[in-house]
Amino acid sequence: MRTLLLHNPTAGGAHPSADELMSQLKAAGLSPKYHSSKNDYKAVLGKRWDLVIVAGGDGTVAKVARRLRNRDIPLAILPIGTANNIARAMVLSGDGDALIARLGTARPVRLDVGLARGPWGKRRFLEAVGFGTIAKAIAHSGPRPPKALRIDMGREELQKYFEEARAARFEVAVDGETFAGEFLLVEIMNLGRTGPALPISIAASPGDGLLDVVFVFKNDRAPMLEWLEKPEDAPPPVTVRRGRTVRLKWEHSHARIDDRVYLPPDAPSPIEITLEDDSLSILVPDLDGSEG
Repeated sequence: MRTLLLHNPTAGGAHPSADELMSQLKAAGLSPKYHSSKNDYKAVLGKRWDLVIVAGGDGTVAKVARRLRNRDIPLAILPIGTANNIARAMVLSGDGDALIARLGTARPVRLDVGLARGPWGKRRFLEAVGFGTIAKAIAHSGPRPPKALRIDMGREELQKYFEEARAARFEVAVDGETFAGEFLLVEIMNLGRTGPALPISIAASPGDGLLDVVFVFKNDRAPMLEWLEKPEDAPPPVTVRRGRTVRLKWEHSHARIDDRVYLPPDAPSPIEITLEDDSLSILVPDLDGSEG
């Protein structure tokens, strides 16, 4: 089996070394070719592989999604990042050792790939396209704190931005039906979690062929701030619409595609967000580790 291990050696905090990962994979019966995501990974993803193993966080997995030419190649994710929103969406549990040991029981699960058209051209995404508060918080994020503190500190920082956020008016068409208002954020989600592992769209499914469009109205600032104190304990105070095609005009707020941020445009810009026809195939081991 022609197997590639694409590894981000700086992901997360106490990240495994290349040697450790290679030893674990060889013990599981695999003989992968190692490649660091910090080097030129685009060319290597264009080669013929039977399996690509991605050891990293959400950013590394998204790099693969944008550059993998043949989506018939299955992917295995070893989540060693901080938020690991993609791995959470695919219900990948356990540490890297446990996931590697259970690769033999893995089944392919669909992961949709989004496409955002706008002043940036065309850009693929896995997590979300967002406008407003989360995008602005990402734009102004400082040096990364220790891994153990990143999610909590990220949520605390987001609270500060929600306290100060100015609402922007949007008209968002979801499959032709228009939703208008003054919003603190608009997030077009492919996954249920975003940013610092926030479960902002609890019903989102990563392989259902639909986008979840999440709105936080201007008047929902107070309940949103309260929810951010303990976001795992209650549903988020958001409005959600689902569809296959989202169109809007972007004028005033920050925007982001996954973790890439764009400043407000000089002139109103039309945006179209869809899902591509071809999805990724993610190998998800059985949770109980059984063969049958």
